[in-house]
Amino acid sequence: MRRTVLGFVFMVVSAFFFAVSGPVAKTMYGIGWTPGSVVLVRLAGSALALMVPTLIALRGRWPEVARHWRTVVAYGLVSMAGVQGFYFIAVEHLTVAVALLLEMTAPLLIVFWLWARSRLRPSTTTFLGVAVSMIGLMLVLDFRGSTLDLVGVLAALAAAVCLASYFLVSAKESIDLPPVAFTGLGMCVGTLAIAVVNLTGLMPGRFVRDDVAFAGLQVSWLVPLILVVAFTVGAYVCGIIGLRYIGATIGSFINLLEVPFSAIAAWIILAELPTRIQLVGGAVIVIGIALIKWGDVQLERRLARARRGSSGDPSVSEAVP
Repeated sequence: MRRTVLGFVFMVVSAFFFAVSGPVAKTMYGIGWTPGSVVLVRLAGSALALMVPTLIALRGRWPEVARHWRTVVAYGLVSMAGVQGFYFIAVEHLTVAVALLLEMTAPLLIVFWLWARSRLRPSTTTFLGVAVSMIGLMLVLDFRGSTLDLVGVLAALAAAVCLASYFLVSAKESIDLPPVAFTGLGMCVGTLAIAVVNLTGLMPGRFVRDDVAFAGLQVSWLVPLILVVAFTVGAYVCGIIGLRYIGATIGSFINLLEVPFSAIAAWIILAELPTRIQLVGGAVIVIGIALIKWGDVQLERRLARARRGSSGDPSVSEAVP
């Protein structure tokens, strides 16, 4: 129970940090920064911030890094550079609302992926929670004036696949690298990947050193820069810790709280007031998460009954899907 509570807390904090970093980054777009430059600075700054903690955490554990080097490289390329790169490509071709909705289908991909691998159907309550969460997500997002573009749709779906990979890899307890070190190494790989993308012109970077409008004040460009790096570090580190406690499925749906959190952060930082329907949507997402957790409990009880039954009657275990 304690692990579950801690997992929920870390995932909520992670979702909050991810949500706030978006509006903070948007203030930098207002003075001429590009998505390519913001993503590069987020990853490079996070890698530098985690350098010392990563080296300390890895003292005497470099053989483990060598053993998991493929996972580390894939994590940096897919879960960091891939998620952010594909999402910002999608935003260039779609409205933010549509791009975000398509990216946030990642929890659905995880449910069906785990179902296909385990051949164990999730409970009806879990499916109900998935549906409720998606309804809440659509209430929070504003689709007025939305248009579809094939390149944008494909990029957003690629971002969803990368995000699903982030949850699945981060939740693996078999990766015995400390969360801080795993994040730091992934940030280094992601930085190199985005730097290459910047240099090739696929996501060109533009850096401007002017004052920015932030929460109704004019502040130095360094303020949002430092905040976006700090929130990115906190989001990934807390996310890995939380996912190792509660798993990818529940953790990915808790991450949907990023959407209402982002609306609230945009209200405070950018003076973009959330509507009443968006607040209702946030509450609906929370209800959906609760249903998914209850469905997970039901599945565990069903498996426990099957194991008890199979100890006395082998035919019982064969009847369990």
